[in-house]
Amino acid sequence: MRLLTVSILASLLLLSCATGKKAYERGDYFNATIQAVNRLRSNPGSEKAQEALRRSYPAALGYFQEKIENALRSNRQFRYSEVVDYYVMMNHMADEIRRCPAALSLFPQPKSFESELAEAKYKAAEEHYQAGLDQEKLNTRTSWKSAYLNFNEADCFVPGFKDAKERMRIAYLNATWKVIVEPIPVPNAYQLTSDFFRNQVIEYLRNERPNEFVEYYTPESAEKAGIKKPDQVLRMSFDQFVIGQVYDKETITELSRDSVVTGTVRLPDGTEHKVYGTVKAKLRTFRREVISNGVLDVSVIDWPLNQVSTERKFPGQFIWYIEWATYNGDERALSKEQLALCNKVPAPPPGPQNLFIEFTKPIFRQVSPYLQSYFSSY
Repeated sequence: MRLLTVSILASLLLLSCATGKKAYERGDYFNATIQAVNRLRSNPGSEKAQEALRRSYPAALGYFQEKIENALRSNRQFRYSEVVDYYVMMNHMADEIRRCPAALSLFPQPKSFESELAEAKYKAAEEHYQAGLDQEKLNTRTSWKSAYLNFNEADCFVPGFKDAKERMRIAYLNATWKVIVEPIPVPNAYQLTSDFFRNQVIEYLRNERPNEFVEYYTPESAEKAGIKKPDQVLRMSFDQFVIGQVYDKETITELSRDSVVTGTVRLPDGTEHKVYGTVKAKLRTFRREVISNGVLDVSVIDWPLNQVSTERKFPGQFIWYIEWATYNGDERALSKEQLALCNKVPAPPPGPQNLFIEFTKPIFRQVSPYLQSYFSSY
């Protein structure tokens, strides 16, 4: 809503250290007033800020009063919404002056327009409410969207305005594009479930909200909601999914390291000295891996027409592996990382369901933005 924008803008302006003179010269009397008050808070004796406030505040009031009169004389549909904005800014200037003693000394009684604002809000709510009623009569999905937004505006201007909440609910139902996400079949060769993937897709689309007027249902939730004819069906299936055989690979590496203390020697004078040499070891590194491959086919079906609206395939792969090692010889020839590998114990690969879950992760990272982009147009 515009009120929030004005509030954020005003808060940012308070960070400015300008006196307001330049803003005044540009004809930006509102910002000039706020900047001058802000400077007077940090420097109450600033003559430039005082002069800027003396000139900008009355000019801003006059400017906004003229804008209000022009809006009310016009036949613009949402003229009272404009008037609300002007009164909000006028009241904001008065509030800022009251919270600054140096500014208050220049304008002891800054004028507030609370009653005028309340009246303007009511009339703004009425004009948006009436616009919503007019959109209802057109009875198209686009008009129901507009109706929903207008009823929402009405309720924002005056919370609880008439039956705006209930009309919002009805408008939303009529404007909403209903998508059923079907269960995802998986190859019969494995005892797998893909429910987690479908739920992840639905959760992503609901949380990211690519379009607030699109809702996603499972067949069960659609039946519970009384939806018999959806607008679209999201259909996904995993094609060519294969869990490969366990593959073991062995690599032998000859290691050596120089300048390693290999002993001591006693000299004729009785002193001992370290003896340096080269140490060697043979490292056997093992790698066990399983490669899972597959393709996810994604299609969106326009249900009333029984036509494919969009279709795309997303390939995926997951390589599970584990590495360990053994050695013969002097362990000092090994690095810390190589020693750590020698302390690892070989393990069997995860079960098919866990491999399937890992395989779907890179696919999900492709599918989610694709569907988000597609449904944003509805």
